[in-house]
Amino acid sequence: MNPINIEGHLKLLLLQWVVIIAAAWGVGRLGRRFFNQPLAVGEIAAGILLGPSALGAIWPHDWPTMFSKETQQSLQLLGQLGLVFLLFQVGMEFDFSHLRSKSKTVSAVSICGMTVPILCGLAIGPWLHQHFAPETPAFGFQFFLCIALSISALPIMGRILLEMRLERTAIGVMAISAAAIDDIIGWVLLGIATAMVTANFDVVHLLGQLAGIAVFFLALHKVVGPWLRCVWRRCEKNSSGEELSASFLVLLLIGLYLSCLITHELGIFVIFGAFLFGTALHQEITLVKAWRKRFSDMVLVAFVPIFFTNTGLNTKIGALQTPVAWFACALVLVAAVVGKLGGCYLGARLTGQPAREAACVAALMNTRALMGLIAINIGRDLGLLPASVFTMLVIMALFTTAMCGPLLRWWQPK
Repeated sequence: MNPINIEGHLKLLLLQWVVIIAAAWGVGRLGRRFFNQPLAVGEIAAGILLGPSALGAIWPHDWPTMFSKETQQSLQLLGQLGLVFLLFQVGMEFDFSHLRSKSKTVSAVSICGMTVPILCGLAIGPWLHQHFAPETPAFGFQFFLCIALSISALPIMGRILLEMRLERTAIGVMAISAAAIDDIIGWVLLGIATAMVTANFDVVHLLGQLAGIAVFFLALHKVVGPWLRCVWRRCEKNSSGEELSASFLVLLLIGLYLSCLITHELGIFVIFGAFLFGTALHQEITLVKAWRKRFSDMVLVAFVPIFFTNTGLNTKIGALQTPVAWFACALVLVAAVVGKLGGCYLGARLTGQPAREAACVAALMNTRALMGLIAINIGRDLGLLPASVFTMLVIMALFTTAMCGPLLRWWQPK
C-alpha cells in the first residue's frame, strides 16, 4: 500500500473511530440517565444502531462508504487490541479467594447457574442446528450455544453493583463469588472448545494443547507472576508511590504480548493469554490500581466500544426474516433466562436464602454483556455460529443485561 493509500485508509479509519466513540458515549449515557441501564447496554445498542440493522437500513446506499469493507479488518484489529488490554485488567481484578469459598449458597448458585443453562442449551440445540446451522459441526455448535447460555458477565456485574451501591452487601458478595466461579469455568470451556476446533477434534492434538496450556498457566503463576510482583514492589519502594514507571511498563507489556503469542501458538485466542497473564498478577493490589489509573479509561472509552460496534456491524436483524427465525430467537432468550435466572434462584433458595435475596442474586447472574459477546464472537470467528444464530445470541446478551437493573430495583429487599 503506497503512502497516499495509507493516508486515505487512515482518514476513513479515524472518521469511523470518531463516530464509534461518540455514539457509544452518547447512547450509553442516555440509557443510564433515562432507563437506568449500565453503560455497557447503551454501548452494545450503539453498535447495533450503527450496523446494517439500523443505520444501514436507513442509509443503504451510503452506509457501505461509512463502514467500508476495506477498513473492517483495521477496526477489528483495534477492537481485539482493546480486548487484550481489557481481559488483562479483568484477569488482574479476578479474586481467586472466591474459588476457596465454602459458602453453600455460593457453591449451589454457581453449580445450578452452569448446569441448568447447559441443560437448556442441550434441549434446544438440536432443533436450532437442524433449522439454522445444518452445515456446521453439530458438536461444536452445541458446545458454543451452551457456553453462551451459561456464562455471566463479571465486569459488568461489578459496574452494576457499584452504581447501585450493593458491592459490599450480602447479595453483592454472593453474586460476585458465584459469577467468579462460573466465569472461570466458562473461560476453561471456551479454551477447550477453541482448542478442539483448531485441533480438528484430533484427541491426541487436543490433549497436547491442553497440556501446553496447563504448563503455561503453572509457569505464569509459579515463576513469571511472583518475579514480576517482586520487581513491582521494588520499583514501588524506590518511587514511593503507586505509579507505573516506564521501565516496569516495558516489562509488563513484553510479558503481556508474549503471553498472547504463546496462547496463539498453543491454538487458542490471544485474549486468553492476556487473561491468564493478568491472573498471575492479581495479588498485587497496588499494581492493579496503578494500571487502572493509567489505562482503564482509555481502554473503556476508545477501544472497547470498537468491539461492541464490530459486534453490531455483524448483527443483522434482517437475517431473522421468517416467523420460525423469530420464534427461535424467543426460544433462545427464554432458555437463557429460565436456565440462568431460574437455575441461580433455585440454587439460592435450596440453601435457605429468602426469596427476594435469591431473586436479586439470580438477576445479577443472568447478565451476559461483554463476556457473553466475547464467547459469541469466538464462536462466529471459528465458523460455528451462522449469521442468524449469532444475531439471536447477541439479542439474548443485550436483553439479559438490560433486565438486570429493573429486576434488581424490583426485587431488592427494603
